[in-house]
Amino acid sequence: MATQARASGSVEQVLQRLQDLPSLPTVVLQVYQMADDPNVSAQQMALVIGKDQGFTLRLLRLANSAYYGMMRRIGTIEEAVVVLGIHTVRNLALIAATYPLFRRALLGYTPQVSGLWSHSMAVGLVAQTGARLFEVQARNEAFTAGLLHDVGKLIISTALTDWMGDLHDLVHNYRMPVHEAERELFGFTHEEIGALVVERWNLPPLIAKMIRFHHQSLAQNDTNCALIEFADYCANQLGYMMDPEAPPEPFDTRVLNVLGVNYEEAEQFLARVNEVLQASQSLFMLS
Repeated sequence: MATQARASGSVEQVLQRLQDLPSLPTVVLQVYQMADDPNVSAQQMALVIGKDQGFTLRLLRLANSAYYGMMRRIGTIEEAVVVLGIHTVRNLALIAATYPLFRRALLGYTPQVSGLWSHSMAVGLVAQTGARLFEVQARNEAFTAGLLHDVGKLIISTALTDWMGDLHDLVHNYRMPVHEAERELFGFTHEEIGALVVERWNLPPLIAKMIRFHHQSLAQNDTNCALIEFADYCANQLGYMMDPEAPPEPFDTRVLNVLGVNYEEAEQFLARVNEVLQASQSLFMLS
């Protein structure tokens, strides 16, 4: 393989080059913090979300999606919090905020407008399902970490446009895993960039860690990180790849040992989350 010249600049310098670093709406960050406060009421959360009418409408559309199977229509945010629960509404707020950010083609990673979005949603939902079944600490953080696990690719694709052809070449022609190709070219990976982004968004450190090591959970021996790595694998296996033309990402089955899951249980889980994803299609479509 021809030697690749490494792109100059540290992780921080690359972030600085991206002038329009994407940010989550203030209302989402407020909702995220409020969800972890046991003293917050449905009315208080509704008052915060209600300040943004457009965001409120998107969130209510999600709350009334077929996925939740409500017998009657949810008409207010306060009602959504009472019926669905504060953490579910927090997740819906995150979905509503990231949909316009993630629904785009990414040079170097995927030519498909829906590639990043559908893969991220699938990993989030699989991680959420796994968090309920496996012995992991991050039950409330699993969906967020899964949804945002590849946000670093959005940053890299935008900041290092001139290098995306080289990245595509390493992945497609030399069949190098994406994170290894990034390391070869840039000296850092989308995991590290993504962790820095969510830290700048003031999301919990546990989420940043799960994103930072979602391809290195075995080395970390961390069940939370292993959950995201396994969820990533499951999503790809079930057809929710970011780029269907790219070679499949390798998966070290020893990650299952970190999760405390045997092969038979993993197969059963894969079948279960396939049903979950099929039933969740209304959450994937907001437009």
